[in-house]
Amino acid sequence: MRLRARLAWLFLALLLIPILSMSLISLDYIVGQMIVDLSHSTDLMVELIFEQIRGALTQQQSSITAALTQDNSLAGLLGSAQAFGPDVVSASILTPDGTVLMSANTDDVGKPAPQMPPLADLEQRASSWWLFASIPSVISASVYDARREVQVNGKTAAIISVGVTTALIADKARHLLLTFIAIAAILTAIAWLAVSLVANRILFQVAALTLGLEQLAAGRTPIEVEVEGRDELSTLAEKFNELSRQVRSDRSRLDADQAHLFDVVRSIQDAVALLDADGVVLFANKAARERLAPEAQSFEGARVEVALGEKHPLVTLVRSTFETGTEAHDVPVDLPQGNSLLVSFFRMGQNRKPAGLVIVMRDMKPVLELESALDTSNRLARLGTLVSGMAHQLRSPLHGMNLRLELLRDGQGEGAHRHIDKLRQDVTRLDQAIEAILRFTRPAELHVTDFDMNELIREIGSRAITSDKVMPDYDLDAGATVRADRGMVAEALTNLVVNSVQAMPQGGRLSFQTRRSGSAIEIRVTDQGVGIPKDKLDRIFDLYYTTKAGGSGLGLPFAMRAIELNHGKIVLNSEVGRGTICTIILPMAVDVPARVISSNSG
Repeated sequence: MRLRARLAWLFLALLLIPILSMSLISLDYIVGQMIVDLSHSTDLMVELIFEQIRGALTQQQSSITAALTQDNSLAGLLGSAQAFGPDVVSASILTPDGTVLMSANTDDVGKPAPQMPPLADLEQRASSWWLFASIPSVISASVYDARREVQVNGKTAAIISVGVTTALIADKARHLLLTFIAIAAILTAIAWLAVSLVANRILFQVAALTLGLEQLAAGRTPIEVEVEGRDELSTLAEKFNELSRQVRSDRSRLDADQAHLFDVVRSIQDAVALLDADGVVLFANKAARERLAPEAQSFEGARVEVALGEKHPLVTLVRSTFETGTEAHDVPVDLPQGNSLLVSFFRMGQNRKPAGLVIVMRDMKPVLELESALDTSNRLARLGTLVSGMAHQLRSPLHGMNLRLELLRDGQGEGAHRHIDKLRQDVTRLDQAIEAILRFTRPAELHVTDFDMNELIREIGSRAITSDKVMPDYDLDAGATVRADRGMVAEALTNLVVNSVQAMPQGGRLSFQTRRSGSAIEIRVTDQGVGIPKDKLDRIFDLYYTTKAGGSGLGLPFAMRAIELNHGKIVLNSEVGRGTICTIILPMAVDVPARVISSNSG
């Protein structure tokens, strides 16, 4: 049912209910009054007959029956009873046993009086407080009996019976009911017409607002809605027009910003792709299409696994990100075409499962070139420090050798052998210094593999911890697989562990911890040694600098070089009297699942 029809029926019901209710209440009241009038006229008729009977019994000394039957006045009164009122149908005098003694209809004399409902019941229903109690009594015409006993010497001598009909009341009630129905029908027609006109006016205005809302929701430019008058609908139309203008302005600005944004994204050199929650590629700029699917006819609109293939490394990372809901940044990915990308995933939405992903892919070639240049710069800078240290390291043995040669020239016996041993030691020192400078400056050849860092840590811990006073403690996360040169990392960790053990002459706990940090694995080695003063901590990675007596000053610089060659980072924090924390960060293997399970063993 349309809104117009519903409004019409609603207003019609609200109008008809009070009209019908008042009509029925009025009809019930009028019928009740007619019943009361009928009762009063009947009581008056009975009273007249009773007075006539009493007069007849006073004048006659014969029997009661003879006195009544011989009274002509009483017979005339009974005969004219129907003329007394149109509702009276019979008037009779009955014997105590109910036999008709006298009647306006002489055929009924001597017969038992007919049984009729008492008029008092009808009068009682008419005077009831219940609404509509009178109407059912007069729907159909009925004859009621009004009786009164005539007593002589305390005994019933006769019974007056007057029969009245409700036919006239029923006719009047039906006439009134038809009148009320006709009036209600006329009012209903007028109300229906008025409601239709009002509903048409209101709904026309509502339809105009609805059309504008539909156009606004569909993205089309909405028209201005004009509503006449100064009522609530006109106010609503004004507010809608203001909203429409604001939306039109915001949409124009949004379209311009969106077009500008897409132009910017398409023009940047980094590859950018947008995926929805089902992995469908919604947008990909030119760089993304060229690097991921150069031969694909339609990259946008296809699922990423369909466009790239199930075995593509990027598909594995996309699925892992959707399953875990965690972002990943700067993850190295080797593409089947041979080039390498640095990939970052940014989730969309606040739910556990992302509503989409923004994938930013950067070509690693410029990054590697920059890292190579930076590494060369760092190597040259350290080479300067190394040359300075080498000059000192070479000068001291040479001075010693000159002195020993002078002594050899003058010395004899055991003193000469002692000088020769010293010369050999100085030569050995020179050879070590030269080997150090060659090792530090020559290009490193990396053998990169994916290996379990936890396994390597346990292996080094069992091999490098030689003191019974030092207790190892392992807190290693499962899945700590890194991509690096295992030999170089092992050598760097061994140097760190040896330094930590030497820093705890009184013993203590040496803790090993691995954690996943984004796209990298963080390794932390913590000792309870003597610590390093803050003024010496800044030089701890300089070549030939050492805080230990007899130290070479090469272990930590070589460890830092090994970690940096594997695209890692090493940080040293220390506090005197409390110990040292060494943190190493290495790139994680690409296909490691994104989950963390802790384990602890002593």
